[in-house]
Amino acid sequence: MSLSVSRLRAGELVAALSALALASLMAAAPWFARAGHRQTGWHALPGLRWLLVAAVAGGLAIAIAQAACSAPAVPATLDAVQTVLAATAAAALAIRLATTSARPLTGAWLGLAAAVALAGGAFVSLRQEDGWEPGPERPIEVVTLEDDGRSP
Repeated sequence: MSLSVSRLRAGELVAALSALALASLMAAAPWFARAGHRQTGWHALPGLRWLLVAAVAGGLAIAIAQAACSAPAVPATLDAVQTVLAATAAAALAIRLATTSARPLTGAWLGLAAAVALAGGAFVSLRQEDGWEPGPERPIEVVTLEDDGRSP
């Protein structure tokens, strides 16, 4: 398996960069302030953090899959899953920001923007699969099955 960065399109680049930004913001930036105490996204979102981590992993996965696969089957499948996952994460984060009793800080708003951009990048990547045609530069990936002798 060889990675070709030239296969990456705008959607995968936006998704991967947004995933890296979201991960960085969760770990380092203060998201909420309560009683003079500031918390990062990782510490302030004990339940939601795992959904955000999954969205970050998915954003990186669609970029890696696009760079590694010459045919669209795996990248398109990951794009579809990631679009739903990232949109769910962004919506859950927006609800959390709207309903929290703590004061959201800049890190939380930037994290929400990164989550929305992550969902948008995955969606754009999925939309770019339209019109793909196999050819010498885009071979169809084939899985060969061994004959076990049980076929009629």
